[in-house]
Amino acid sequence: MCGMRWLVALVALCACGDNELPTGPPPTASGDLVIVAHQDDDLYFMQPDLLEAVQSGRGITTVYVTAGDDGHGANAPDIRYSGLRFAYGAAAGSNAWHCGFVAIAGHTVQHCRLDDRPVSLLFLAYPDGGVNGEFPHSLLKLWNGQIQRAETVAHETTIYTQDELIETVAEVVRATHPSTVRTLDVASTHGHDHVDHMIVGAIALFAMARAQSHADVISYRGYSILAEPPNKLPAVLDATSSMVAYYEACSAKCAPCGAVCDAIDPSHVAWFARRYAVGFRRLVSGRLQSKSGCVTADLAIGPCDAAPAWHFDRGALRLADRCLETDTTGAARLSSCSVDVAQRFYIDDEGHIWSAITPPPQDAMDYAHASCLAPSAGGIRSQLCGRDPGAPSWTFSPPVVSTSRTALARQFVGSDVRIGDLDGDGLGDLCAVEAGMLACASGNGAGGFATPATARFALAIDPSTLMLGDLDSDGRIDACGSDRTGIVCALAANGFAVTRWSTPIAAGVSFAAVDRSVCSLDDDGVACASPNESHTLSTWPMAGTPVWPADFDGDGRPDWCAASPPGLACGVAAEASVSTDGAPWSYSQDGVVDSIGSAAASGDIDGDGRTDLCSLDGNAIECVRSQGRGFGPRLTLATLATPPAALWLGDLDGDGRADACVDSGTTIDCLVPY
Repeated sequence: MCGMRWLVALVALCACGDNELPTGPPPTASGDLVIVAHQDDDLYFMQPDLLEAVQSGRGITTVYVTAGDDGHGANAPDIRYSGLRFAYGAAAGSNAWHCGFVAIAGHTVQHCRLDDRPVSLLFLAYPDGGVNGEFPHSLLKLWNGQIQRAETVAHETTIYTQDELIETVAEVVRATHPSTVRTLDVASTHGHDHVDHMIVGAIALFAMARAQSHADVISYRGYSILAEPPNKLPAVLDATSSMVAYYEACSAKCAPCGAVCDAIDPSHVAWFARRYAVGFRRLVSGRLQSKSGCVTADLAIGPCDAAPAWHFDRGALRLADRCLETDTTGAARLSSCSVDVAQRFYIDDEGHIWSAITPPPQDAMDYAHASCLAPSAGGIRSQLCGRDPGAPSWTFSPPVVSTSRTALARQFVGSDVRIGDLDGDGLGDLCAVEAGMLACASGNGAGGFATPATARFALAIDPSTLMLGDLDSDGRIDACGSDRTGIVCALAANGFAVTRWSTPIAAGVSFAAVDRSVCSLDDDGVACASPNESHTLSTWPMAGTPVWPADFDGDGRPDWCAASPPGLACGVAAEASVSTDGAPWSYSQDGVVDSIGSAAASGDIDGDGRTDLCSLDGNAIECVRSQGRGFGPRLTLATLATPPAALWLGDLDGDGRADACVDSGTTIDCLVPY
């Protein structure tokens, strides 16, 4: 018998078998928490996010809820567990695994952790349910009440009821205290998927609510992504395939366990060549509107004109000082605000409002495993949501504040307008260049502007190239633009005296300040320049292509997105060593790729540090939120009374989130910030 050492050899776990493992370490804090059903869901559906999370050093814990045994018994998962250790070990650059059994919420869980890297794998070992939940102890049968409990498929077994399974995952959330939770689709709202995938996506939401976690949530689609176009560049695909090749050497026996497969199953390549995910919003406010009307103060569905504004923040849906809550019957009411799960909701980018209450067992749960808010004849209620009976969506329509364009005594028309805090009061101002002068109307923090607008300082630039941003990282907004010979800037630090910034990039019109540089598209591609140097981010976009330079992944370095025929294509500095070409970032559903207008405005609409894009579509302001390696589904920020002529984004109230203003002809209309 092998010695009971912490350090476990990867190849055969000291040839002892998992039943010989010692007591394991408890889970510890992780920046990323991944909650999936099977031992390959993360590898196939979450790349390149998974690889980057492992290598980031901020810590990652991955929870595998089922044993992935496919009905073959306790020894079947062992080889898959070994494959995961090789896959994660290769990505992390370490093989120093400690594996053992640990008690979490009174249940035995296998925990493997790298000795010298913040990487953990947790195996709950609930029985695999089969694609359609057909196996005897499937999660589906646990959900719909056909069984009350099930024994795990492990060498040290435990028994889970539905409540105990959710509570065990909740205890992992408490222990890891993640900033980001990555999981699977919550219900069958995008097409058929493995039932285990969807139930585990729902479990993740229920567990987060119990743990009072307000981490960012990203849910990754599974089998349904095969209907969408591939969206990974070959170089990025190659970089992520190593984890899969290590895993499949063990699981598929295409090479000795511990080696890498020369070729990966083509059906699996088809999965991890695609990345499609839905994000969840943290803050949003406005009239709560469905296709049939708006929610009134007495929770009826009525006309929108007199409907009140709702505020969603930290999972609570508030109306004044009261919070919405639901119960297991689906009834909705307003009550005093608390941290009870009855008052916890999740709003995804598709407009579904998911309840944190576990739905009671019932029929027709094959494609629906969580409840969401729905309009009804009696007002609003929660109901089971998924492919059957469907999942109603909602929009938040914020109030609009109008400022007379005539009263501004300046043009402020079209795409040449910018929003930035030029007067240093923390509130966004409305600015544009006229006759060689920068003129601004001071913002009041509530969507309105002082009139008339006043000239601030001379800035003889092409008005379309005006860029407002903190260029020298002193916390104050500066102004830059292009003249005939290069870039000139007026820095707040020297009293907005205009100075020559650089000469190398003078052709572009889409400017942004990122990492103390001015970035734009010139004849050679996307380039950035500072007073001391310049460099090209990418030669991929063609001259004349609409380009938005910005920090799209929140790492403080300059990235870019460009309009392309199949949708938005983006490049990030973090992937520059792999490829500087534009990777497809647009979301797609049933093969229809989301579009965003070429006159889009960029800004961080949700305050997560990642730049988003918004554009006009008729009467609507449509936005796509960045997830760091792709955009989520297009969401409606607001629907206006008439089609506006131009859209501008900027932080009107100093809360770190970009607000929207439009040119409505006779007025400048701004969405009231909250």
